[in-house]
Parts: sequence; C-alpha cells; structure tokens
Amino acid sequence: MAARTRCLGVDDHPVVRQGLDLLFGELDDLELVGTVTTGEEALAAVKRLKPQVVLVDVRLPGIDGISTLKRIHEEAPEVALVVFSAYGDKRLLSDAIAAGARGYVMKGSPPEDLLRAIRTVVGGKAFVDPSLSPALLMTNSAQAEQPLSEREREILQLLAEGYHTEEIARRIGLSVETVKSDTKRVIAKLQADTRTHAVAIALRQSLID
Repeated sequence: MAARTRCLGVDDHPVVRQGLDLLFGELDDLELVGTVTTGEEALAAVKRLKPQVVLVDVRLPGIDGISTLKRIHEEAPEVALVVFSAYGDKRLLSDAIAAGARGYVMKGSPPEDLLRAIRTVVGGKAFVDPSLSPALLMTNSAQAEQPLSEREREILQLLAEGYHTEEIARRIGLSVETVKSDTKRVIAKLQADTRTHAVAIALRQSLID
C-alpha cells in the first residue's frame, strides 16, 4: 500500500480543526498529521512533522496567513501550500499565490473540493476554488488583443505539469533564456503576478488542461 500524503492544518478555529480531523479520518491516500492554531506553531510543526501539504487560513493570530505562507515557502519550498479560508477576494488570492500557495479553497465549498485541491497540488498543478473564477477572468480589453501563441500555451501547460524552466527548454528545443522570456511575456499577457498565478488563470479559463 502506498504511503499516504502527509497534511498539516493551520487554523485558529476549533470547529475547523475538528472538521479536518473528521474529513481525513477514513481516507486511504491522505492523512492529517496534525493541526496548529498560529503561524509560529505552523513553522515549528513543518520542521517537526515533515508534511507534504500545509492548509493555511489567511486570518491567523500573530503571524498572518500570507506571512506564514511566505515563511514556509522560504524555509521548506518542497511543501505544497493550500489556502483554506472564508475570505476570497482577488487581492488575497493574488497575495497568496505570490507568497507560494499552489491552491486556494473557500471554507464554504464542498469538502470534496478541498480534497481535490490537495490531490491537485500534490500532482504539481494549481487549484483555485471554482467560486473564485470571476476574479481570474481577463477583463482588460488589451489582453483580448493579445492571445497566447501555441508555444506560449505549450510552456504554460508544462509549467502546470510541474516542469522547471531548464526541463521545458530541453523538451521543446529552446534555449533557457528564450523560455524565460516567453514565460515573462505570458505572465504579462495574463496580468499575473507569478508563474503559478499565470497557470491558475490559464486553468480557470481552460487555456490549458
């Protein structure tokens, strides 16, 4: 039997932590290795428990959720970060993705969405709650005049599948500098903050699979 993916929950609400315990209780592929209530506790727990995925609320006492995401991403970049929050405006979404989050799930969504988000980010892809899709739609008319080229879509697809710049360059026969340049252009066209943000936008708009 394959080892289960180790998950850590960071939330200061007892009801949410109890809900996570129940949700993970009978899963074959995911396990909750612990829950903590603050960003400070989360940083210590990541070192101690070695989770593969951390679920973080953006509203936390002490170190706020966005700062917690940044610190975990800096100290343990291999950990997949998923925001699990009652707040979902466009600014928070952008800040979370810029801080290193690969997923963003609303607390009001079905439990299956949280599980799907965890499995998606473990697979190297981004996940954004379906209810937040309007925040990711391109509304700038200038963007509509700048459709993504076939090569830009290919690069985005490979980024979504977890490939690094050097790997993408080898796979499609381009120089690393060309891939970097094309990636920056894609980010600008999609008005994204980071590569991960661009992937999230592209997934929501079905620009890539």
